[in-house]
Amino acid sequence: MATPHTQIEKLNSENYDVWKIQVEAILIKNDLWEYVTGDKPKPVENQAEIGNWIKNDRKAKADIILTLSSSEFCHIKNAETSKDVWTKLASVYESKGPAKTAYLLETLLFTKMHEGEDMAEHLNKYFDTVDKLKDLQVNIDGNLLTVLLLHSIPNTYENFRCAIKVRDNLPTPEMLKIKLLEEANSR
Repeated sequence: MATPHTQIEKLNSENYDVWKIQVEAILIKNDLWEYVTGDKPKPVENQAEIGNWIKNDRKAKADIILTLSSSEFCHIKNAETSKDVWTKLASVYESKGPAKTAYLLETLLFTKMHEGEDMAEHLNKYFDTVDKLKDLQVNIDGNLLTVLLLHSIPNTYENFRCAIKVRDNLPTPEMLKIKLLEEANSR
């Protein structure tokens, strides 16, 4: 499915959001997205149209399956159509229940950047978690996000952390993100 010009990381337990956007784009590019969404229902009368629909749906299903890590195959057992595959994966990774909320809050609270890790990557993961919580209607106060972010960075940033805390006002999480990137780049 991935052409010489496209490279998609296979779906695993941590990259569903990015994977979903990329696979949707490729299915749209290949004129197969409407099979996945169900917007192009299977014809019931004309045998030629039925055959063409089955052929294109199989292509869409194959395009999706070729972008899965083998560990994800257990989620799509007995999926007959591309829509079945897509729906089963969404039910696993787009859960909006309390377990998903708890998992994201724990991720936000307990994820720590280790010395030598890339600051930009850490910040991307942090704000991605915040965005996922917002999608679940969990809004967290900006000052709390700032403090949590300050405590997610290594102890080698202690002087930076103290300088931020003694200000009259805490910076917004977005402003702190900029300051952290500047600090990391100056090291």
